[in-house]
Amino acid sequence: MNVLIILIITILIFTNALTDAPNAIATLVGTKTMEFKKAAKLSAVFNLLGIVVMSFMNFSVASCISSMVNINDGIDGYIVLACGIVSVIVFALVALIFGIPTSETHALVAGLTGATIAIYGTKAVNLNEWKNVIIGLIWSIIGTYLISLLITKLLKNYISKVSENRIKKTQIINTCGMSFMHGAQDGQKFIGILIIFVCLLRNSPIPQDAIPFDFIELILFTAVVMAIGCSFGGKRIVENIGTDMANLNIQEGLLSDISTAITLLVASLTRTSCKYNTC
Repeated sequence: MNVLIILIITILIFTNALTDAPNAIATLVGTKTMEFKKAAKLSAVFNLLGIVVMSFMNFSVASCISSMVNINDGIDGYIVLACGIVSVIVFALVALIFGIPTSETHALVAGLTGATIAIYGTKAVNLNEWKNVIIGLIWSIIGTYLISLLITKLLKNYISKVSENRIKKTQIINTCGMSFMHGAQDGQKFIGILIIFVCLLRNSPIPQDAIPFDFIELILFTAVVMAIGCSFGGKRIVENIGTDMANLNIQEGLLSDISTAITLLVASLTRTSCKYNTC
């Protein structure tokens, strides 16, 4: 059972890197600033760095996920964890087939909550942490929109005068920042799941405020698996967002990426699980 759950969690992290991480490079590839394979490998490096570095700066997202539900020890706890994760994997793979950008963050919260209610009932769900997730969902939509609107108004005239070559270099740097912030956000939610699993193994209570130094091996494991998944990327999703959904020029792509990076940074510095969309 333990080996099976570790395998399922690994598949989930890898699947997320295939279906969610591509959002960070969508505008970079869509504006033809960098070809897909190079962009995917670049994103993989900065996703890895984001997970490791941000985990030791602010561990709140991992703590939020690990505290989302109250799972008791024993076989029921393993069933909840396994079923919640499998539901997310199925959801993500279906989305990958159709090229649909997804939020495994919110899918994971929903899957874990549904499995918990099925076994333990509604009392086992921590509504305070659900509140943080909902705030993150609202912030990712409204916050990004407002920040994007403001930044575009402020910088559009200036950027229109900047050379195309300089904009492309800036866009690459900003994509590195977005990949870093993606790792900081999405990587930590998987660390939170691994914390639940480790606590089940140890038959110990799940910490309400986890400390990163107690889970260094989980942080490194998550970072490596996500980096591998990112290096493969999700080309169809990148094409869907970066080309089909919105035909951006390099100036618009840069402004969009800056807005998204700021939104993620704000979410990562708070106890908020945020999902972003780069279009």
